[in-house]
Amino acid sequence: MERLLARPETTAAEALVARGLPARTIDGFLRPLLSALLCDPELTTSSRCADLALRAFARGRLCLPEGGAEALPRQLARALPPGTVHTGVRVTSVSTTSVTTAEHGVFRCGAVLVATGARAAAELLPGLRVPDFHPVTVVHHTTDEAPATGASLLLDADRGGPVAHTAVVSRVDPSRAPAGRTLVSSTVLGPPGPDVDTAVRMHLGRLYGVPTERWETLGVRHTAEAVPAMRPPHDLRRAVRLLAGLYVCGDHRDSGSVQGALHSGRRAAAAILADLGVDRSLHSAEPVPTARAA
Repeated sequence: MERLLARPETTAAEALVARGLPARTIDGFLRPLLSALLCDPELTTSSRCADLALRAFARGRLCLPEGGAEALPRQLARALPPGTVHTGVRVTSVSTTSVTTAEHGVFRCGAVLVATGARAAAELLPGLRVPDFHPVTVVHHTTDEAPATGASLLLDADRGGPVAHTAVVSRVDPSRAPAGRTLVSSTVLGPPGPDVDTAVRMHLGRLYGVPTERWETLGVRHTAEAVPAMRPPHDLRRAVRLLAGLYVCGDHRDSGSVQGALHSGRRAAAAILADLGVDRSLHSAEPVPTARAA
């Protein structure tokens, strides 16, 4: 990895051309693959981030958590002592020793870790930089008969429509589809155009080679701030320790990816353990009534 980070930094698009790869390889595979991995159709992302994304793709396999993205935090929460995790609590401010909430008073603690998106983190920690973002729209369809592509991820190398990539997700995780149906999930990079569902449906008909007129639309979800932009120069190791007792992690502190979010969380956990001492418990927070917290 250090060798990748030592390369000159430019944009991903410029790096692909500068490395002398055949145009067919770039346009037919690498460009659509990187666009999908980075959620960046113009490949303005730092070449170093692009190299790391390709490295992770080559060393591992694409996967989906069974039951959806929330399955992982639920599994982590089940391993913690009862009462450790509180949900549905709106935090209004944080310090090195407490978390103030809107409806549940103040929680005293030995350290605070803000593990949120970039904008929410900046609201709680004034001074943090809020990056630009890549917007993403995901369209979900169900159908009686699954396309014959198996569990493969389809990339659109021709840019023949709004869909950047699509997959028959229920072939990977059957629990995501309604009983007796097939779920197809498709991703549009950038702002959604007018009547995005119709445009996506027509594009999917060409990509899968099957009629899609009778496919049922389950949902269209647009996320304007889906992935932090990582234009060069990009700092892959933004500080996670702001003060002794106050920490922050997320994809905005590392690379704009799931891997980046997890890696920044590991760095933050290591910093907390180093500051508190590994022999101390991190589960000692106790709620304090609002009247006493004033």
